[in-house]
Amino acid sequence: MSRTLGPRPPLASGGTAGAWLALAGCWALATAGWLFWAAARVAAWMTGGTAEPFGEKFIADVLHGRTWRAWPHTPTVAVAVIAVVLIAGAAVLAAVTGRAIGRRRPPAGDPVAALARNPRMRALTHQAAARAAVGLRRSLSGHDPRLMDPAQAGLALGRLMRPGRRAVTGPVVYASWEDTVVAVMAPRSGKTTSQAIPFVLSAPGAVIATSNKSDLWAATAALRTANGGRAWLFDPQRITQQPQAWWWDLLHCLRTVEDAHRLAGHFVLTVADEHRRDLWGPAAQDLLAALLLAAASSAHTLHDVAGWLNEPAVPTPIELLADAGFAAMAASLRGAQNGAAETRDGIYQTARTGARAMTDPDIMAWVTPPPHGELPVFDPGGFAASVDTLYLLSKSRSAAAPLIAALSDTAMRAAERRAERLGGRLDPPLVVPLDEAANICRIADLPDLYSHLGSRGIIPVTILQSYEQGVTVWGEHGMAALWGAATKKVIGAGVDSPRLARDLATLVGQHDVPVRTLSYGDGRASESVSLRRQDILEPAAIRALPPGGRSAARYRDQARAHPSHPVVRGPAGRRDHRRPARRPGTDPRGGDPLGRRRRPPRSPASAPHRSAAGRPAGRPAFLGARDDRARLLTRGRRRRNASGPCRCGCADRRWVTCCGPVRRGGT
Repeated sequence: MSRTLGPRPPLASGGTAGAWLALAGCWALATAGWLFWAAARVAAWMTGGTAEPFGEKFIADVLHGRTWRAWPHTPTVAVAVIAVVLIAGAAVLAAVTGRAIGRRRPPAGDPVAALARNPRMRALTHQAAARAAVGLRRSLSGHDPRLMDPAQAGLALGRLMRPGRRAVTGPVVYASWEDTVVAVMAPRSGKTTSQAIPFVLSAPGAVIATSNKSDLWAATAALRTANGGRAWLFDPQRITQQPQAWWWDLLHCLRTVEDAHRLAGHFVLTVADEHRRDLWGPAAQDLLAALLLAAASSAHTLHDVAGWLNEPAVPTPIELLADAGFAAMAASLRGAQNGAAETRDGIYQTARTGARAMTDPDIMAWVTPPPHGELPVFDPGGFAASVDTLYLLSKSRSAAAPLIAALSDTAMRAAERRAERLGGRLDPPLVVPLDEAANICRIADLPDLYSHLGSRGIIPVTILQSYEQGVTVWGEHGMAALWGAATKKVIGAGVDSPRLARDLATLVGQHDVPVRTLSYGDGRASESVSLRRQDILEPAAIRALPPGGRSAARYRDQARAHPSHPVVRGPAGRRDHRRPARRPGTDPRGGDPLGRRRRPPRSPASAPHRSAAGRPAGRPAFLGARDDRARLLTRGRRRRNASGPCRCGCADRRWVTCCGPVRRGGT
């Protein structure tokens, strides 16, 4: 019979523990003798006496009590006191040193050790990111990478964890100025505090930041303004309770049919009814594109577009398109108006649903000319050349969401055109942290933009609550393209997608973990150590990341707190990993003597009926025995006549004790 104890190798494998213990004892005795001689020398120096040289003669005199020979003219009491002090100090020093070494020595199977010692992690450190920044940005040419400001080197993603018994932080890891980032973090897991706010504050150039709360603007606006830039706050729903200070001419940027289709796509993508969006979405996008282009090519505004949507038969937009030279668009709009009534009504209703922001006067005040012209207008082209910050705030899936997407998309395309004029790359780079991107900033072709934005000096950071949230916006293939094009992927707390957790565990890789095995036979026990190949990060460990954590450190803590090795509280209420909870009859390592997995306690209603002997009725007497050796010998026995399933939860209907006998006490 054999029993696997788990991934914890012995300190001295191969049966050499006794030899190492004997050697340590010899060295301890030699050290104690030398400390005793040092105490005699110190006492002799203090009292004016003498002491024999250290050697066999001195040790023999001390052992035989001939102190007058070992330290002549020196008080023995003084020697004893000093020796006790020296030996106690040496013991304390040895204990502290051993404890420090134990903390630095990672446990077997520690994922932090496997990840931190990966040579590829060097490419994410400050010096590597600084060297890449010197090559990517002309303004940093000639700078010493070792002395470069961290904010100029790249975006700080977090700190690398060091292996050891305690969590020790290492160097900061960076994303370079040609990376694109996707972050998946659950709600209330620190997305804003650990991602959006640090990215906004450390950006060397312009920033486009989206959010559905005011905390991002409140934490960064004053600091960004103090650095010489201007804070542009787009808040049509008064989330920050700030008055409107500027407006944006949405139709001013429309010059081509492609621009009109991109703008119309932002409106249609916010239609909540997926069936209607899939059925009438393309036609509604063509309709909105034609109406927006007709208004942009004339002196009309979005108020006129809203009126045209409510009157399907009005010929004005067709005439405006024809006069502006867009004959094909005019013919397409005429065909939509002259189609079947059911089809036309479905197309127009879908377009009105997507463009419901045009019916809200508070929202329209931000994208239409002010009545008296006293507000400045936002210029996307000038913004790309500045160090300003554009805050786009909107509640989740509100009517203003398409305007958030349109404004951020317009600003990024203006930055892309400026990068092309500068030779292909924007310097300083534009950082775009899109918090709540799936709710308030649905850019239809964002997966396609991810494939080339990094090479233009535009660093998008799309922050999602889950992988499936991205699937609902861009579809399965679109989200897969976005995930594949992102060069840096940040995983935070609360990843509840089993598929994503399994994929991440596969991508992280595997490592070898030592496993101890005890074998029992013929009244003797033998121990062996073998290597087992397992995932560095298991899916359950990825799910257990703490809020604000973005590393494998939590996996190590979770392994300590596993039910097979419970964690108890120390005197001060802190976690004490040195005193595992132990119950009578359990293994000193915290597990069951037979390696069984512990089950949660049963409720009184579900507890089985017990006999007078204190065990469940119908259970064999040997399973309730209190002799551990007898319990080991009964492992593997079968009860073939029982009709219930196995008590371990497997599918065996014969109640094979595949998980071993239950713990003593019948529980």
